[in-house]
Amino acid sequence: MTLFRGASYAAGAALALAVTACGGDTAAPGASPVASSGTASSSASSSTATAPAMPKSPTTPPPAKDSPAGRVVKVTITGRKVTPAPATVDLKVGEKLTLVVTSDHDDELHAHGFDVEGTLKAGTPTTVVLTGTEPGLFEVETHEPALRLMMVAVR
Repeated sequence: MTLFRGASYAAGAALALAVTACGGDTAAPGASPVASSGTASSSASSSTATAPAMPKSPTTPPPAKDSPAGRVVKVTITGRKVTPAPATVDLKVGEKLTLVVTSDHDDELHAHGFDVEGTLKAGTPTTVVLTGTEPGLFEVETHEPALRLMMVAVR
């Protein structure tokens, strides 16, 4: 029985050491964030370890929602204002990005490098699907007025 408690204590101590050693100050690119309040405990031990909170990157655009057609990003154009503000969206080769654009005026939408164009009708959401086929940095824009909606980095 004493050996079992020692093993549980050792496992709990190893887990606490591993969580502490990870730090949490940085994450590897593409790594999934760790829950900020996750705990680990053993029924034979009262040890508890808490993972540190992962910092948010200030240059990351708002999170895209997942759908069967890949990630979904919604953009609104009001006059010359683009919401959310133009940013770079990372896309893996073969990954899809569904872009839903709603404008307050009629316009043309153009996604360079994807050979995708769309007609924007005032107040009506227009949906285009971009598939990253070749690595590069590509602009998504409107024509009248010329506005950058985002850059898409296919890697």
